[in-house]
Amino acid sequence: MTLEEVVAKFNTTPFLFAGSGITRRYYGLPDWIGLLTYFAQKVKRDQFAFQYYENKVKEMDNVDKLPEIAGYIEKDFNEEWFKNSHEIRTESQEVQDAVANGVSPFKAEIAAYISSLSVVKSEYKDEVKKLLKIAKNNISGVITTNYDCFFEKLFEGYKAFIGQDELVFSQLQGIAEIYKIHGSVNFPDSIVINQADYQLFRDKGKYLAAKLMTIFMEYPIIFMGYSISDPNIQGILGDIVECLPPEKVEALKKRFVFVDYQSDYTDCEVSTHSLVIKGKVIEMTKVVLSDFGILYDVLSIKKAAFPVKLLRRFKDELYTFALTQQPGPTMQVAALDDGRIDENMLALSIGLASTGVYGLARAVNSEQWYRNIILHDSVYSSDMLLEYVYPELAKQNSWKLPVWYYIKNSDFRSKLAENKAPHSYDEIVSEASIKRNKTAIAGRTAMEIWTDEKDNMFKAIRLLGFLPEDKIDVDQYEQILEMIFEENANILSSLEAPNRSNLNRMIRIFDYFRYGPNKKTP
Repeated sequence: MTLEEVVAKFNTTPFLFAGSGITRRYYGLPDWIGLLTYFAQKVKRDQFAFQYYENKVKEMDNVDKLPEIAGYIEKDFNEEWFKNSHEIRTESQEVQDAVANGVSPFKAEIAAYISSLSVVKSEYKDEVKKLLKIAKNNISGVITTNYDCFFEKLFEGYKAFIGQDELVFSQLQGIAEIYKIHGSVNFPDSIVINQADYQLFRDKGKYLAAKLMTIFMEYPIIFMGYSISDPNIQGILGDIVECLPPEKVEALKKRFVFVDYQSDYTDCEVSTHSLVIKGKVIEMTKVVLSDFGILYDVLSIKKAAFPVKLLRRFKDELYTFALTQQPGPTMQVAALDDGRIDENMLALSIGLASTGVYGLARAVNSEQWYRNIILHDSVYSSDMLLEYVYPELAKQNSWKLPVWYYIKNSDFRSKLAENKAPHSYDEIVSEASIKRNKTAIAGRTAMEIWTDEKDNMFKAIRLLGFLPEDKIDVDQYEQILEMIFEENANILSSLEAPNRSNLNRMIRIFDYFRYGPNKKTP
């Protein structure tokens, strides 16, 4: 059997069940032992720091030792963090804000550390582009135990659910969704890493299994980035198969594909594999390969009729209508007593109405508005965006939306937009903010700041949002913004609020000087 034949038999587009091997590959992130070793050495400043903590759990029987080790490291790390011994704290404002709100310093620093390393390695950019290409129509969703935001950045329009509680207590649509069952760096307190976290996770395992049951029974599941004996997989599958009668377990055989990475393979090998979990045999297809691009190419065969993010939106609005009897922003519903249709039928219209503008005011969010100024990728014209989107969206954003780009490229005259647009630099950046950042900027140009600080992009974009007006070079801002969005077109939707605000400010500066009344021409 070939991989093409396996995918051809899928009844629908698959879910990916992704483990740490995926972002170790693409981001170069450490594995669990590597992560704990890094933080143990920050506490002990010794090459044998991890072994010190490993020795503490040496005599423990019948326990998963890594969560226990993590708990010991966390206790010592937090004590040292509050003392700030050896300058163990990072300068990250996000970390300090998280700790101020009650998050463990250990988890807050782990989130910052992983985020700082989350850049695609150059040798895998082509492979990642293949994954990006199939995200729109060929993948139904993602389940992952990874903390990083690799999939959120790559899969535009997918909704992320963080942690068990959000998964269990949310209405899932089962399409264009990302289930981060061990937490996310965007919410450090959600990270599952120590023994107490894992015990809580196991205590609620049956609830999670029940929630995921529909996904496992309706979609093919491709496990990737895991060892086939990974306890995370074993535990979750164990909870699920416990709830299934034998004939349903048999049905999983056609749905489960396990990707086994082997570095010495030039092609791929397909075979069957059996796994015994809680006394039940689960058969699955095993695919051995080293180049994940082979998998992504083959997955392009199975394509959804519509982009999956639109399918999710349709399902979500239909579900909401069933509960509330109120149609959503892009759905019109004809009443059952409407004389134009049969009395036993319900007529639905989903999408923009024949006028082309129904629901448009709520169809574009601020991230899309900002991004379009750099990428020019909106499907709507500047005329439509100014007339139908700007009034409501600008109001929601305290009238701080960049708008000169749209004014320049529109025949529609919006007096509101022209009045609310910034007419001077200090309407975007206050003099007080410039003074506060003067020492850190140290007289550097925009490109010098980017070159010096780009390994810490969050710091770079913060400083670039506070340059004095006479230091603004609009060409340099354009180059930097294009590099940022070329790396991740969906970066605005994946950033936490403070970093997103800083990047937004950069775009407002660029918009003002490139397209505004005092524009600086190339």
